[in-house]
Parts: sequence; structure tokens; C-alpha cells
Amino acid sequence: MSKIFNIKCPSCGTQQDVELYEAVNAGAEPELKQALLENRLNRIDCADCEASFRIDLPLLYSDLQHNILIHWIPETADLAKEQIIEEFDQSLEQINTMLPADIAAPNVRLVLTRVELVELIYIIEAGLNHRVVEYVKYSIHTRNMEKVDPKKFCLLLNVQDSTADELFFVMQNVETQELGSELRYGRPAYESMVGLYDENPEEFLEMFPGPCVSARNLLLEDSSSTET
Repeated sequence: MSKIFNIKCPSCGTQQDVELYEAVNAGAEPELKQALLENRLNRIDCADCEASFRIDLPLLYSDLQHNILIHWIPETADLAKEQIIEEFDQSLEQINTMLPADIAAPNVRLVLTRVELVELIYIIEAGLNHRVVEYVKYSIHTRNMEKVDPKKFCLLLNVQDSTADELFFVMQNVETQELGSELRYGRPAYESMVGLYDENPEEFLEMFPGPCVSARNLLLEDSSSTET
């Protein structure tokens, strides 16, 4: 689903009408999915100065094959993370009450950045447990706080380069968005965590209760509450 928006070039200020997508159906629109994965979706070339830039607006990604709905709601100066999550939870409650009793509700996730959206798509398609992956990230952060400070870095799972023996995580500098060092985590340890999840998912659900499943956000919230 797309709409025409009038946007201003951040480089030269030229205004132009452009087509931007607010929803991507992975099954029906594979070309849009590929553009999203390759950072080409909603990317604009200025008609005047030819500057290339991306327009970030709320996007709904749906994949019926994997029974998943992912909402990407970018943080802005006018809409903080806490407000996004609160409003999203309210909308989710309304959706659940409207669904017929005989229809299973889809898995719904909320992400705040494009990188998180792309990472989650790869995690789901690889058949990995998203909450367990975030639990692993939480463990890596807490055991290497000086090296992987969540205030400075976020951890991203590199699904494509991971192997049958190891999961590869890459550190992304929050300020510059640059990718840096790679950290490895044994696949057997991850599989053990999945076994624990299957036996007792309540612990993981309590740790990551809502649709926004993020180890970094949890650590930042813990740090903020400790400082206050």
C-alpha cells in the first residue's frame, strides 16, 4: 500500500511529490520485500540536486506464511519510545477483541528502527526464537558491559553468516550506525535456551512481555531506573 507525499529534500530544500509505501505484504509483493531488505524502500533521489535519502514513516510488514505482523514505528522528536509502545498496546488490545474466536491471532511485533525490522525478518524466516535471541543478547551485554555498553552499541544477529555451530552477532554503534566487531555465541548454548523456553516460556515472557522485544531497551530501562 502506497500514498503520494509531498516531501522536502534535506540537502537543498526542493519539494516534490513522491510515492511512499506504508505496508509491505511479503507474499504478494516480493519485490517490495527485497527493496526493504536492501534499504531501497522509500528511498528518494532529489529531482534538483540528485541527493539520495530515505523517508522513514510507519510501516506494516505482513508475512502470512510465517503468521507474523511487524509494525515499524520510527521514533521522532514528537513521539518518544514510551508513547509509541503505550499507543501500540492499546491498538493491539482493540485488534484482539475484534478477531473472531475461531481465528488465531497473528504474532505481532513492534520495532523502532529499520535495522531491527530487517533483523527480525531474517530471524523469523530462519526459524529462530526471537525472545531467546534477545535473551542471548541480554546475556552478552551484561557479561561484557564495558565492551558492549548498550548506551553505545546495539547487538544485531547476522543470520546469513551464522553457522550450524555458532551464531554471529555484530556490534552497531548507536551514534554513527556503523557496524563493528563481531561476537560469536555457540549454537548448542542457544539450543539449550530454546529447550528451557519450551519447558517454561513464562520466564522469557515476563522478561520481554510486550510486542517490542529488545534486550537493549530492557537494559536501558534498568539503567534509567537505577540512576533515578
